Amino acid sequence: MAYSVDDLLKFDIPEIIYGPGALSVIGRCAARLGGEKIFLVTDPGIIRAGWVDQTLQYLKRMRLDCVVYDNVVGNPRDFQVDQGAKLYLQKKCDVIVAVGGGSTIDTAKGIGVLATNYGSVKDFVGCNLVSQPIPPLICAPTTAGTGADVSQFAVLLDSREKMKMCILSRVIMPDISIIDPTLLQTKSQELIAATGMDTLTHAIEAYVSSLSWPMTDPHAVHAIELVNEHLVRAAETKDIVALEGMAVACLEAGIAFSNAILGAVHALAHPVGGIYDLHHGVVNSVLLPAVVRRNLDHAHDKFAVMARALGVKTRGMSTAEAAFHVPEKIEELISRLGLPRHLAELGVSSDDIPMMAEMAQQDICMLTNPCTYSTRDIEAMYREVW
Repeated sequence: MAYSVDDLLKFDIPEIIYGPGALSVIGRCAARLGGEKIFLVTDPGIIRAGWVDQTLQYLKRMRLDCVVYDNVVGNPRDFQVDQGAKLYLQKKCDVIVAVGGGSTIDTAKGIGVLATNYGSVKDFVGCNLVSQPIPPLICAPTTAGTGADVSQFAVLLDSREKMKMCILSRVIMPDISIIDPTLLQTKSQELIAATGMDTLTHAIEAYVSSLSWPMTDPHAVHAIELVNEHLVRAAETKDIVALEGMAVACLEAGIAFSNAILGAVHALAHPVGGIYDLHHGVVNSVLLPAVVRRNLDHAHDKFAVMARALGVKTRGMSTAEAAFHVPEKIEELISRLGLPRHLAELGVSSDDIPMMAEMAQQDICMLTNPCTYSTRDIEAMYREVW
């Protein structure tokens, strides 16, 4: 039997250091990667929370110089990446450290790309267009949602076109991910809920992706189980055990989707987030039930497994019957978290739906959805949750 390179699969993850207090090793990690002058990417909220001061202390213990760049916002802009890359080169830094959520980490990835490949971030939008290795990158996520610290994705906003740009490349995967669940304690309940739904979306989409395989599936399913067990408690009480559960859920979902890619929920969410500058996890949460309902018939067996992971007693049910309960369980979880259920609640105009549908159909994440959708199908999904 003849095989081709196209039949091969790969599985990439960074070095992972996990546990309460793990942030304390960030200086040693930076030194181990050859760092002498660290470029610390963060945002003003992380500075106010005190995590940057702690990080600087850990870096100074290893006698490392540091430049702090905090011009980062949610849905990070292309010009912020440009500014960061210029400062990185001007200060002659050698290792990038990102302490923050997905926006901070994606900004750090973009800075790394421009620091060694030059040009504009727009030159690298798409799959495997980054040719030169980026500087060593260490990430310490402060949210349990994006999985950016273990993924080969970066999502940045074209500030002129109001369009989200996806860079997909093994080159931008961080070298080390430091996962310290105590960093999650300074986040609001609303943010814990929204980022948790982002984690759930990653796990679900990775599990039914056309590129899923036996190395990604167990991580995706376990992430769903952990979200079902811990998210509500984490959002309501910030209990450290629940936050630890969500930190692992985010890690496993990130590992799964980085290797299996995503699907239609993310394809539909990117135009909404880009045009309206909305939180990615909230948009995913609104869209997830509608997309799952359309995907059910194309992956009954896997959605039946998800139903069990979400706590459905599936004994005696057919796979189709079990799968049918998944969108119901998702909607139940959204209600318990108090998150929005409709795009109109987020200020989205129905007039923009045809344009967003065109954009969503072209999104790279649509390529690995378990089935294809016409723009009319996509419009219907938007209108279902509008």
